[in-house]
Amino acid sequence: MKAFIVLALCCSFFSSKAIPLAFEFSDCDDPDVFKAVDAALKKYNEDEATGTQFALYVVMEAKRTAGPDPQFYVKYRILESTCATEENKHWQHCHYRVSAEAKTGECTARVHMNDADKTTNVSQECRIFSDVSKIRLTEAPCLGCFHPISSDGSEVSEILKKTIQKFNKHSDEPALFKLAEIQEAKRQVVAGWNYVIRYKIEETNCTKDQFQDLTPECKITSRG
Repeated sequence: MKAFIVLALCCSFFSSKAIPLAFEFSDCDDPDVFKAVDAALKKYNEDEATGTQFALYVVMEAKRTAGPDPQFYVKYRILESTCATEENKHWQHCHYRVSAEAKTGECTARVHMNDADKTTNVSQECRIFSDVSKIRLTEAPCLGCFHPISSDGSEVSEILKKTIQKFNKHSDEPALFKLAEIQEAKRQVVAGWNYVIRYKIEETNCTKDQFQDLTPECKITSRG
């Protein structure tokens, strides 16, 4: 019987290695990412028998698999709180300790959430730093977040061209409008690309009954 159990475990192990799950970057502000980090941090605090609890400081990176029972890979930073471990409080109900005195740490966790069984499996590693003054802070890109991009390239101009065409086609304005200024452009890399572009348009001398679309003749009017 023992030989059969060992064989079954080995087969399961090699099967999972043969078809690795594909992780995709997630937005660090995603509610599902927060649930995964919350489960990981609660487990870390529960595993510590004495001392003070840690509270979430920032989510640094998040990935997930597709499907109804997702697996998450999260990297997050924690800060020592004012709550004692014995109090069994939720970390969200605790305050941060004074920064000069507080311990801090970084955790890397894999979290498997099974919605059907309402179970969560967590495996993680945390590094705690007791001397905050010796920690060197570095700025790293937030994967899955929006980042500024140049507003001068064809990437942004092509998007705005189609966007303004759509506005001119469906708006109730009698005149066609034209791009006047690009104020901000940001891009998020996920499974594809998402954009946030803030721009200003102004009325031109071309009316919809004369022109179907903007042409070089269409100039921004001073009264527009």
